Amino acid sequence: MGPDCLLSIMIMNTNQRQSGRGLGRPQFHSNSTLTQLVKLPLKIGLVLAFYYSIAASISLHNKASRNLDKYINNLHLSQLPPSPPVSADVCANGKKKMAVLILFGVPKHFSFVWRAYVHNIIARNPWVKFEVYMHMYSDLHQKPFSNSKNGEHNSTLDSPDDIRAILDNDKGDIPVMLTTSSQSMFEESDLSWLQQSDTSIFEDYSFQTLKNVFRQGNSLREAFFYGQKHSIKSNDDTVYIFARSDTFLMSPVDIPCSFNLGNTDIITPRWTSAWGYNDRFAVAGPDAANVYATKIEGYKQGILARRSNPEALPSYMNPETPLKLFMNSESLLRDWLLGNKLNVTEHEDERAWALLRVRSDRRIETGDLRVFQIDESTLLPQLALQIGIGR
Repeated sequence: MGPDCLLSIMIMNTNQRQSGRGLGRPQFHSNSTLTQLVKLPLKIGLVLAFYYSIAASISLHNKASRNLDKYINNLHLSQLPPSPPVSADVCANGKKKMAVLILFGVPKHFSFVWRAYVHNIIARNPWVKFEVYMHMYSDLHQKPFSNSKNGEHNSTLDSPDDIRAILDNDKGDIPVMLTTSSQSMFEESDLSWLQQSDTSIFEDYSFQTLKNVFRQGNSLREAFFYGQKHSIKSNDDTVYIFARSDTFLMSPVDIPCSFNLGNTDIITPRWTSAWGYNDRFAVAGPDAANVYATKIEGYKQGILARRSNPEALPSYMNPETPLKLFMNSESLLRDWLLGNKLNVTEHEDERAWALLRVRSDRRIETGDLRVFQIDESTLLPQLALQIGIGR
């Protein structure tokens, strides 16, 4: 029973007291005075027990809410404003900054993912003029989707039409464009060189996992160059933001008017860098964005070089570093970015730009929940409610 019911009971008892009846002033009759005196303590006890049960129920509900709040507050969300930090919609020079958001990969529960990006990136920075370009594969929704590594079995993915409807519903006046291509055609034409034996130089990668690295990288490249072809107002000061379409952004990305990236500057999250650079999110200047968007070309070069000489190390790498420690997508990204002489910076806050991988059954990847110290039973709708976008 909720607070409204408790309030009704209190009002009822107040009315009873005002009319001279009820617990406040018991009425005695000459032929039943003793009976009333005996029953009075029992009535008082029953009412107190009833109130106690209500209070206990409310306390239990509040405790459950506080448990989720406690885990989420580890991300410092209690200090984050739910809306943009200032009200100005232009910078001091009277102009807007320019930013391009590139979305790539396999969308999962994209209505949540997209609204989190709008909330924590686009709406939070009203002085920035955004353009959004997204790529997805057109053939993955046509049959049940499975990924045993992620515990996903026979799931149904959204179609391109589903994704367009989500984008159109929540984009506002922001230019948003979606492009598609066939994953099976990409594998036939651009991935036939990859061999099962190439997994031997990686740390715990199956052949499917290694293929997924390239599938995702190709999606990123397709989205970026589609944006380059159709961009409305990009220039040398444009900021590029790269994000996956299956990660839920829990914390804000601020782009102040004073934020100026050099052409070869790129910033990545500090968490989950795995002896390389985090490959789930990046903010880059124009030249750095071009290098980042073509990273699978560097990945291919790195794998072919290791295939011919498994002991070879990049020139900047410590020769004593164990080979198995740095063979993963993060280390391949590191080799590609540094090999192209980019100025790479990891965000100084270890939990900034908190991104959680979404699975097809609305689960959040357990490892990500652990990284950000969130209760492992927490599901996607709960997180959406916590940052104020649930519906």
